[in-house]
Amino acid sequence: MAFKDSEKERELLMAIVGGSEKAFSILFFNYLSVLQSFALKFTKSEHAAEEVIQDAFLRIWLNRDKLEHVDNVKAYLYKYVSNECLSFLRKKIKEEKAIGFLKIHHADQENVTLDVIHLNEINRIITATVSKLPNQRRKIYELSRVEGKSIPEIAEILDLSASTVKNALVIALRSVRESLVKHGISLFLIYLIKGIH
Repeated sequence: MAFKDSEKERELLMAIVGGSEKAFSILFFNYLSVLQSFALKFTKSEHAAEEVIQDAFLRIWLNRDKLEHVDNVKAYLYKYVSNECLSFLRKKIKEEKAIGFLKIHHADQENVTLDVIHLNEINRIITATVSKLPNQRRKIYELSRVEGKSIPEIAEILDLSASTVKNALVIALRSVRESLVKHGISLFLIYLIKGIH
């Protein structure tokens, strides 16, 4: 549902451009319902739809300066959510292909995923790598990957900006990936570690 008064919506957008988190929250909740329904049609999962919406609004916040030139807010938000839905579907297809590859090449193993990937070993490598990260970066990684917190939630918990949290998470994930690759684990990264896009 859109604001009835386009002038008020314009004022809201300009407040967001100026860095108002309150105005951004109003925009978020005003369009949340309709965008969730839209995302759900793509993802077929309420949890995935929520992640898509969160990622879309994070991008919108990080690029809030562009809101100054937006005429059709609803169409603008749909564009971001559509892009995140497409990214989600591409990841899902890659994941299914990777699992399919394993099943074809290890058909004689009853529990393919657990036997081939050696999850305990991977978890050991990840834990060792994360323990060596700087304190704040380690906290951000654990809140995201262990507790399942979103970037906006982590930012609020640690009293940091969303962009600072995202950048720290990107660096932490890169460290984990590099560590796994050094140990010869690369085929399975697609679905063991979700990247930030």
